[in-house]
Amino acid sequence: MSSSRRDFLRAAAALPASWTAFSTALHAAAARLPGAADESYWQLVKRQFPLEENLIYMNAANVCPASRPVLDRHFEYLRDFHANPSFQNRDKYVPMRESLRTKLAGMLRVSADEIAITRNTSEGSNIIVKGIDLKPSDEVLITDHNHPSNNDSWKVRARRDGFVVKSLPVPIPAPGKEALISAFERAITPRTRVIGITHVTNTTGILYPAKEIVELARRRGFYVHLDGAQTFGALDVNLQEIGCDSYSTSAHKWLMGPLEAGILYVRAERIPQLWPSIVTAGWSDHLKGARKFEVFGQRDDPRVVALEAAVDFANLIGMPRVEARMRELATHAKQELVKIPQVQMKTNLEPELSGGVIKFRLKSRSTQEAYNQLWTHHRLAIAMTGSGDSEGLRLSPQIYNSLEEIDRVVAAVRELA
Repeated sequence: MSSSRRDFLRAAAALPASWTAFSTALHAAAARLPGAADESYWQLVKRQFPLEENLIYMNAANVCPASRPVLDRHFEYLRDFHANPSFQNRDKYVPMRESLRTKLAGMLRVSADEIAITRNTSEGSNIIVKGIDLKPSDEVLITDHNHPSNNDSWKVRARRDGFVVKSLPVPIPAPGKEALISAFERAITPRTRVIGITHVTNTTGILYPAKEIVELARRRGFYVHLDGAQTFGALDVNLQEIGCDSYSTSAHKWLMGPLEAGILYVRAERIPQLWPSIVTAGWSDHLKGARKFEVFGQRDDPRVVALEAAVDFANLIGMPRVEARMRELATHAKQELVKIPQVQMKTNLEPELSGGVIKFRLKSRSTQEAYNQLWTHHRLAIAMTGSGDSEGLRLSPQIYNSLEEIDRVVAAVRELA
């Protein structure tokens, strides 16, 4: 018996019944099927999600459903917690938190001591915004399409402390990787101290060349924070390779985990340079590594277990396979949508410039009208931006979707157009 097969069986033996059944079936399917494109494999995965039968849900960029195995584990520990909230029963969550930390570090290819368990991407980004020492003469570079937690948060702090925030315009679609890098290079001055960017924008789905932008910053010695809300759980993210100083993300989007559970990575060399945002009971100067950023008071411990379950679910499938499937769905959607004359695509078609977020508008109808009709007549749950340069309809498929659902979405859009 191979060591990987032995490891799989050992892990499955420790899981509740629903996990064991799914794990065994998934492993067997993966062994006999050729790869990520096999629809019968992905139908097995899709059946693990309790989505309404007639609902086409393509809004992973906002919130994902959790799978039944994740929900089972969450409910199990939620019941246990409230049946016995004693200190003695709750002691078990301390090693469970460390087990989770180790798994998250493995997914992101970093050290467990560089991981803090937070409540969402916004909290992680704000810990960085508030934690960096900045003077009135300093500058922070961001982009117009950053999420507000990595955009407005810098501006609010700048009003208080007097430093300058420079926001770069975002071309739609992106003209190319080099153009995105050059925009930052031109904006850098001797006063620049921080670059805060979104890895994949939630507005039009641009995948920023984070590694190259980090290299640009490293040569000058300043800090790079990456908002990973639209990449963690969607792409096989390697933070060791990217080299950023910090990365914040959430569990409730592409990872298909619980709400109010997030991750903050801070590179080991940067941890001593950052101030914690919240200090309460349990905080200490002696907390190891990034743990000093996660002391918020009473936590929802069963939610941490659910986050670990979401990581386990992703690892059962394998992040390379998850990314390949997500990209297959997104690519198919984009290739079919651009064939419709009335569609204006706002997301790049090139894989190196895009992830799972797809933004487009219909030239023949108002965005609000199209959004309403797709929901009313087709039960298509997506997102929309009503105005501005990123106006349009947003699709964001994940592994619980199918190619057949993509085709139904395209047909519905064609009918509207």
